[in-house]
Amino acid sequence: MAKRLDGKVAVITGAASQIGIGKEVALLMASEGAKVVVNDIGKDPDESQSADRVVKEIKEAKGTAIASYDSVASMEGGQKIIKAAIDNFGKIDILVNTAGNFKAAPTGEHSEKDWDAIMAVHLKGLFACTQAAIKEMIKQGNGGRIINFTSIAAFPPGLPPGVGPSIAYCTAKAGVLGFTKMLSLELTPYRITVNAVSPGATTSLFPAKIINGVKITYPGPEFVAPVVVALAADEAKVITGQIIHTSGSDLCIYAPLMQTPGSHQYFHNSGKWSVDELIKLIPKMV
Repeated sequence: MAKRLDGKVAVITGAASQIGIGKEVALLMASEGAKVVVNDIGKDPDESQSADRVVKEIKEAKGTAIASYDSVASMEGGQKIIKAAIDNFGKIDILVNTAGNFKAAPTGEHSEKDWDAIMAVHLKGLFACTQAAIKEMIKQGNGGRIINFTSIAAFPPGLPPGVGPSIAYCTAKAGVLGFTKMLSLELTPYRITVNAVSPGATTSLFPAKIINGVKITYPGPEFVAPVVVALAADEAKVITGQIIHTSGSDLCIYAPLMQTPGSHQYFHNSGKWSVDELIKLIPKMV
């Protein structure tokens, strides 16, 4: 079976949570032939670097990966993360901005420290890594893929039941939408696509919750990874500036904000989407 990302180099931020979208993306991209930079600042309970665990798993599956422990929350950190790809693999083709954090609090009680921390990761981190990556992609002259992560929280009341209010998180994820749309236009002449994924998944950041005696849960992050890989494939060069919501076997291509909700495109599968199935949908996603 052909590997969709053979010869590509991918950087994935926030890629090592035990139950995380970034980790699933890293594993699947590596299995599809990409050389992967697994970036995460986290540590496991034994104080070992979480990124090392994911790199080990990729290597045990005969893939290629290195670990990066730099924080996305500074320009220097973003530059170092991308430099790790250049220094070790000679280029960068794909950047997946998955790194995130969350703090729930009523707006009147939201601390400045928590606000700044959320903005630093979701927005400054997005800018820091993307700026460093696109400089290399433009210089390389072969196009590229930027895949960002937004959230249904960008469309309140879109947060999952019981998560609680977080004005900072909702604001940051709405900012990702503007970033994605504007950058997609700016980078079109360079054949660099920029898209955003809005996932509905149970993760370490958003675990299942018991609300009024009922367990509220979403499908696992492994359902999200194929969508990201499909957007990174060569066939997806025609897709840019799109916002794609995915949860389990459901997929929705959000219409531009000025259009009516009825113009959204919905797709449903009987099980988990495969990368090949999603690539066949690409003409309908444009």
